[in-house]
Amino acid sequence: MDFPLRILTANLYNGRARPDALRAVIEEVHPDVMAVQELSGNAADVIVDIFPFGLLDPRDDTKGMGLALRRPGVVERVPFGPRTMLRVVLDPAYWPGLGRPVEVVNAHLHNPLSGPPLKARTTRRHQLAALEELLGAPGPSRVLVGDLNSSPLWPVYRRLRSLATDAAVAAGTTHASWGLWWWAPRILRIDHAFVQHLTPTATKTVRIKGTDHSALVVDLDVPEK
Repeated sequence: MDFPLRILTANLYNGRARPDALRAVIEEVHPDVMAVQELSGNAADVIVDIFPFGLLDPRDDTKGMGLALRRPGVVERVPFGPRTMLRVVLDPAYWPGLGRPVEVVNAHLHNPLSGPPLKARTTRRHQLAALEELLGAPGPSRVLVGDLNSSPLWPVYRRLRSLATDAAVAAGTTHASWGLWWWAPRILRIDHAFVQHLTPTATKTVRIKGTDHSALVVDLDVPEK
């Protein structure tokens, strides 16, 4: 029997996500792994109170990142342009029922509209090269999640999809995840989960009051071998 794994990824809008709303979503969704971008101190306080393991690196400049875990795992920081990626391999020795290791990577791609256009394009090109190297490397089952600031019409998305499976597309549950304000309609799908050697069974988006990104929840079946 395959082992189900639930991952939640969310951009918390640099402190604007309401802590009480964040706590309510975590308790409702009950993810095994939580990947967050633009993590600030108030959100980190909520997350650390719920998840016993992982690594949280809150900042006040939109560069905060976090990878929270229900069970033990060694989270590594990986250079990623102006930000840092977070990476962990879920070890079956500490995750009962997991028949094989699963690598989870949390990434936040630079906003193409942030800063001088030439610098933004250069930053994104270097970040894409890092993701291509990651997804092109042999290894365990893998899932890349995060605010990738790329809709399906963008070249970055198309390149990533050529290397891995878009979980939302595979599950048949694609939903826009970003809008102009937290309460506004979502108009772009820029928060993603790309998987390798895993079977997506469902995805959904969940609003968190205060942030302009909806959280993306991904359910995955992990083969025993």
